[in-house]
Amino acid sequence: MAADVDAEVLAELAEAEAAEAEAEAEAARAKATAARLRGSAPATEVVEPSDEVELAEDTELADDDDDDELDPRGWWSRIGLVTVAVAAVVVVAIGSLVITGLMLVAHQKVAAQRAHQDQLIDAARTGVTALLSIDYNRAKQDVQHVIDLSTGTFKDDFSRGADDFVQTAQQSKAVTVGTIKSAALDKDGGDTGVVLLAASSTVTNANGAHQDPRAWRMSVTVARDGDKFKMSNVEFVP
Repeated sequence: MAADVDAEVLAELAEAEAAEAEAEAEAARAKATAARLRGSAPATEVVEPSDEVELAEDTELADDDDDDELDPRGWWSRIGLVTVAVAAVVVVAIGSLVITGLMLVAHQKVAAQRAHQDQLIDAARTGVTALLSIDYNRAKQDVQHVIDLSTGTFKDDFSRGADDFVQTAQQSKAVTVGTIKSAALDKDGGDTGVVLLAASSTVTNANGAHQDPRAWRMSVTVARDGDKFKMSNVEFVP
């Protein structure tokens, strides 16, 4: 009876030892599996404190850049500056054009006024030169030339005495040659003007004169006749 009990105890002990061995083997396999899994997992990067600060600064800068790019106020401010610059250039350009235009207008006005005054003076010079230049050989043509360069009262008066003037020149065989020494505009009334002239002439005739010089000072009024200016009055000034 005692032998049967010992055999039973031994059998249970053997079974317990086998279970313990199986448990130890299972624990060893679990450890091996955990070690293998740890060996295949990526290593965790250790970040030094200084690296963390630099990383934070870079992140802040990147965030600031992103904020500038995304912030519409940054774009509007840039567009505003460009608009102001373009507007300033346009204003300067327009101002330059306006000043240039005003200068051109003023220049044209002065040039037109000068050309008008030259017309008045030229009309007086041409008329007086014809008046002082009569050749008895072509007296009629010379007298008609003076009439053609005249208008108004002077033309009427000279036309009435033209025949007597021609006859006198032919009878005395007079040849006169006139030269204008100087001429200056005294008054400019637009369609009329007064020109002061200093002139001289030489006279040759049958009475013995041979290119005798004579000096003249005249105040000549010129007036518009169509598209030209002509003598309308001639006064001899002492």
